[in-house]
Amino acid sequence: MFLALGVVLFLIIQFSLQNQNSKVIFFDVGQGDAILVSRGQNQVLIDGGKDSKIILEKLGRYIPFWDRTIEAVIVTHPDQDHIGGLIGVARNYEIRTVLETSVGSDSQTYEVWEKLIREKNIQKIEAVKNTIIQFPEKAQIEVIYSGVKVSGAKKESNDWSVVTKLNFSENKFLFTGDLPSDKEAELIKDEHNDMSVNVLKVSHHGSKYATSAEFLEAVSPEEAVISVGKNNSYGHPAAEIIERLLQRGIKIWRTDELGDIKYICADSQKRCSVVN
Repeated sequence: MFLALGVVLFLIIQFSLQNQNSKVIFFDVGQGDAILVSRGQNQVLIDGGKDSKIILEKLGRYIPFWDRTIEAVIVTHPDQDHIGGLIGVARNYEIRTVLETSVGSDSQTYEVWEKLIREKNIQKIEAVKNTIIQFPEKAQIEVIYSGVKVSGAKKESNDWSVVTKLNFSENKFLFTGDLPSDKEAELIKDEHNDMSVNVLKVSHHGSKYATSAEFLEAVSPEEAVISVGKNNSYGHPAAEIIERLLQRGIKIWRTDELGDIKYICADSQKRCSVVN
């Protein structure tokens, strides 16, 4: 029996190692953000929602049980609904690198998170524009906006959300954190940014104060993902944002309606597709 179990485990591990498909998974973490980008045995986690129990359950579902390493964590900004779950991740996984800006928070959650980074000797890199995380097969995540040079921004941390873009073959994903409309305007005015993408992570859970018509014109996504909690008290996503997306013929995926939104980027196919 033990020999048979060993053979089964060996086959499972071998299959997983050979399965090098890229995945982009927008976790259903309620009213918050958490996105896993993986390529083979390499994982990057963008934010972690607000609840350690939820994010650990999600990671346990999508990362093989023998893989206890997350190559990089990107913190878009230090709000509770983006970093709360990362405390549990740091305590249960080996995080090799954290990318975040110098924009901090006075919250106890942020203090615990920063203490864990120091205690576990996790490499910390400032998430400045043009910072790149390189995956195998030329896939990469690039920081295209951050508020790292802005001082005194603790009370308006959304303004300085780290914005990243995933480029893989013909697939381009834009992850916007909670960036508001006025900062979106700064982003699209930068002539060095290639803003066109296939998939947009809608900013701030579909808040009416983000995802402007001008921004959508510049980004021109085919699909949009809204990470949002059911029956949340903020009224997210705003009706005007949904209408704005629909008017442009953009396919909308919502975590409050569908749960985890899973994009599989098979090597045999040029474009990633949702498998929900």
